[in-house]
Amino acid sequence: MNEKLERIVRLLKKVLLWFILPLVLLIFSFVLGEQFEVGRLSAIASCEGSMNNAACIRSKGYLTSPPYYPDLSRRYFGAYARMIGSDLGASYRVDPPTPALNLKPADAQPEDDEDLEEKKPAPPKDKQPAAKK
Repeated sequence: MNEKLERIVRLLKKVLLWFILPLVLLIFSFVLGEQFEVGRLSAIASCEGSMNNAACIRSKGYLTSPPYYPDLSRRYFGAYARMIGSDLGASYRVDPPTPALNLKPADAQPEDDEDLEEKKPAPPKDKQPAAKK
């Protein structure tokens, strides 16, 4: 009975050493990298309305283009988080704002030339030609 218990304890130690601890380390690295990415994205969002976006982002300690971080530790943790997060479906790209378009609804009828003429406002009375008597 004692031999079986020792085997189970030895197996549990190996599982803890070779599976659980590396898994905890990988999860911790991902969470740390996510915090760096959140900081970078919030710096980009706060500089959105500034006159010089690149200078504003650099003043907050980030680079405007990849690798985004000036130091290696944040660079590696951030790249690891982007790699794992993008596999999980997260998007870390910052898209430029789309211009406002004057789009018509899909169910709207196309306008005819006759309709356009009917919608034109009548010219003011002082600009109308004089009536013949």
